[in-house]
Amino acid sequence: MGITRNMLLAPAHAHLILLGYVAMFLSALYYRTVPEAAASRLAPVQAVTSVVGAILFPIGIACVRLGDRARFMPVLVAGWLTVVTGMLLFVVIVYRSSGRAAARASTEQSEEASIKARIAGTAAHVPNM
Repeated sequence: MGITRNMLLAPAHAHLILLGYVAMFLSALYYRTVPEAAASRLAPVQAVTSVVGAILFPIGIACVRLGDRARFMPVLVAGWLTVVTGMLLFVVIVYRSSGRAAARASTEQSEEASIKARIAGTAAHVPNM
């Protein structure tokens, strides 16, 4: 694209980068930081749906841009619907797991404060030598 200055496929390239790399990276990062989300039954379904959408949607864009619009529009629409489905599944997963993650964080903080209080209380009772 850059050497020939033909930007006909720029939308397909942009969607491939955004869906194939950026969106996948962000969802994987969320799954890594919130293990409860990754353990859900919807997580593998969301991952497969997002990968299929990330492949199908840019292909549909490229086919519509290069070929017969009426012939390849169903591919584009199917790709778009797959991407939207993957995003909606991810929203559901985040919504379901966000309360648990917050509860886990507050529990960890209270446990940490309890441990610190015990250590401070023990240190207060140790005589200086």
